[in-house]
Parts: sequence; C-alpha cells; structure tokens
Amino acid sequence: MGDAAHSGRSENRGPSVRPAPAWTYQTGSRVFASPVAGRDGTIYVGSLDGQFVALNPDGSLQWRYSAGQKIYPSALVAGTSVIFGTNEQELVSLSLEGQPRWKLPLQDMVDASATLGPDGRVYVVADGAYAVDLLGRLQWHRPTADHVRTAPAIHPARLVIIGTTEGSLIALRPDGSLAWQVLLGGAIEGAASIDDDGRIYTGTGLGEIVQLDEAGTVLWRFKTGDEVRATPAIARDGTIIVGSYDGNVYAISPSGALRWKVATGARVRASARIDADGRIYVGSQDNFLYCISRSGSVLWRYNVGQDVDSTVEIGSDGTLYFGSDDGGVHALR
Repeated sequence: MGDAAHSGRSENRGPSVRPAPAWTYQTGSRVFASPVAGRDGTIYVGSLDGQFVALNPDGSLQWRYSAGQKIYPSALVAGTSVIFGTNEQELVSLSLEGQPRWKLPLQDMVDASATLGPDGRVYVVADGAYAVDLLGRLQWHRPTADHVRTAPAIHPARLVIIGTTEGSLIALRPDGSLAWQVLLGGAIEGAASIDDDGRIYTGTGLGEIVQLDEAGTVLWRFKTGDEVRATPAIARDGTIIVGSYDGNVYAISPSGALRWKVATGARVRASARIDADGRIYVGSQDNFLYCISRSGSVLWRYNVGQDVDSTVEIGSDGTLYFGSDDGGVHALR
C-alpha cells in the first residue's frame, strides 16, 4: 500500500487510457499478493504455489525461491533484503539476489504483509504482533486471542495498529505494550490506514468503514452493503477510497459523507492504489481491473479473465503490475 501508513499512494503515474498487455508471468497457482517493484525495476512476488520469484522488467525470470507453503503476503523490500511470511509459519529474508539470509519461526501462519517502521524494525502478524530487526532477531511478541491477518500500520504517534478476526482494533506502543483496544463488532480482514492528520480507517465484516482518532475513539462509521476486506486508500485530498463485497468502490470524505461510488460486477477484495495524478486502480472479482478518475468516472477497464484480488503496483515507467486467480503476474502498459 505504498508506505507504513498504508495510504495507497504512488509517486508514479499510471495509464489514463486503456493499456495493452506487456507480458504475463505464469505461476502454478493463484497470485493474491501485490507485486513489489525494487529500485532497479525488479518485480518481487509470491504465489500460492509456494514459489517466490524475482522478475526482470521484461517479465523474464531472474530467480526463484521455494518456500514450501503458500505465500499470501506481499513482499517488503527493505534496503538489500526482501522479507515475506508464509503458511510455513515463518518469516523469510532473502538477499536481492535470492539468497536466504534468515528464517524466523513464528507460532502461526503469516498471511499479511510485513511493514517497515521508521525505527528500522519489521512488524509482522500471525498469532498476534511481532517486532523483528533486519537481522531476524525477535524484539517482542504481543499475542492475541485470535489470528491476525492485517498488515501492521504505523501511526505518526509511534503506534503499531493491527486488527483481529474477532473484531478488535489494537494499538501497540514501540515496546509492544498495549496503548488501546477497541471492539468494532465485525472481523477485521484488511489492514488499517492512516491519513495525514493521524486519523485511522479500517473496514469490518459488518460492512462498515470506521474512522478513529489516535486515542482509539470512534469518530464515525460509514455503512456499505456487505463486508469490507480491503485496506482503505487515502487520496491526497483526504478522500478515502475502498471497495466492498457489495461490488462497489466508494469514495468517502474525511467527515464520513459519500462523495461517489462506482459499481463493478462482483465483490471487491483488492485494495486500491492511487497514482500521482489521483487516478485510482483497483481490481474486482468480476475479472476486471478498473481505472477510475478522482471524480468517480470509469476511465477504462481491462478484462483479466479471472478474479483480481491483488493490489496494483505502479512502476516508474507507468507499467501496472498485479496478480490474478489465473496464476499470472500481469504487466500492462
């Protein structure tokens, strides 16, 4: 989602008109993770076939690492390391050349992306939250009663924000101690995001997008027609962009009012990405990738052929990278 606050913003510009397929790299199973572009243009992504690959900008294979179990999370590229979790109940660190650096055993499978904090620590979730240094040394573990599948968001007040499947939004201090915990009533499957003023947003299984302040006080709830599993993206003007299982992509003002909504043909599980010009790119389970203007007009859509639950990465040259249920890593430009 672009940064530790999960704003969903990219500094790059994606295509404003319908792009053409540049290439597809075929994996052996569904690709749920978002591809991540390194500084040199290398694309890093894992698949549910248990393989993690590095692809050249032309789509050719640079290297492959076998994790042995499904890989749901997107990778974290931190300096010269690529870090991701697996269903093998471990956090893996590889060099940019694909050489194993370390593996840290955890107490549950990892199906959410790791986040790099401003303190240089890696935060990841499984049976609670973990803080790990870049050498793979565990700093602390804060257990939760239920499995956590929301990538940690880092608040400017140095809080680590996670959500649980039983519906609690939790804020932890840098030492792992509890700052606050709020029960929101519905399972939290997507990560929280934080706007430029420190307000926190998350979706729930009740179909709500909830805004909270940094003390954990609920400021408003916006109701959609079905559960929300995507991470809300935050446009540069503060508009919250998020899809729902009711098939709509919503734009909500910071005060909680509907600005617009765009109907797709099926559930929206993918989180949105916003380019430097404010265009929104989001996939749907109707098999299409959508490009939506900041005012809510559909600029184009591209038929992938199967569900698009992967969040889009926007390359420095405007190429769009994403995964699909067809097992492909797709590049459009």
